[in-house]
Amino acid sequence: MLFNIVTLLKKKKLYDKFELTFFAPMKEPGARMGGEGFNMLNRMYEKHEIEERIGTPIKRFEKDKVVFVDGSELESGLIIYTPFGTGHPLLQNSDLPLSVDNNVLVDGYCRVNGPQKNVYAAGDVTRLEGLAWIAKQGHIAEIMAKYAVYNINNAIVGNPKRKGYTNHLNILCVMDAGNGAIFTLRKWNKEKIISMPIFCHWMKQAWGYYWKFSKLKKVPRLPGM
Repeated sequence: MLFNIVTLLKKKKLYDKFELTFFAPMKEPGARMGGEGFNMLNRMYEKHEIEERIGTPIKRFEKDKVVFVDGSELESGLIIYTPFGTGHPLLQNSDLPLSVDNNVLVDGYCRVNGPQKNVYAAGDVTRLEGLAWIAKQGHIAEIMAKYAVYNINNAIVGNPKRKGYTNHLNILCVMDAGNGAIFTLRKWNKEKIISMPIFCHWMKQAWGYYWKFSKLKKVPRLPGM
């Protein structure tokens, strides 16, 4: 989102009239992509003269400013914030076993860890177990949902076979930058990040149309996609 804004302002020749600041409570935002990805993001911040306010937790938002726990403030005419936050409030009032950030604890087969029987969870409500850099993404949620249904069905019909999602955990992302894109891939044994030209911006747009219309069953779903 940030780099799309940069591209838009430069296209309209307004970039010199704005100051952009990236803020985040963690000390190394983007570190989940790996060292190469983290360094590339920092280079892009420098290239576009984007200020950084990182490593200080956010206390609250007020009109036209962000207030941090150390008392410092960031004044802004527009604040865009994507919350990481905690699990859904409904979960906090349930009897499901939860992690410290109030997400449902499940095993590798999407089965809830606890005294409840035959309870499964998939997607954003779950706590993903594995390496520290694991991130929730749409394709992981789809795999979890698919395997949860498979495992529920087999439990009903008495089939002992089960499918687990942990072997599919990875970070796979094409970050649209408006005039190009950044391809990011990270697995347990591999990490790669590549800056790509304008045609990858078009590919990202095309993917959005494909995803939408394939979900609406207006175009066929490609195998593995």
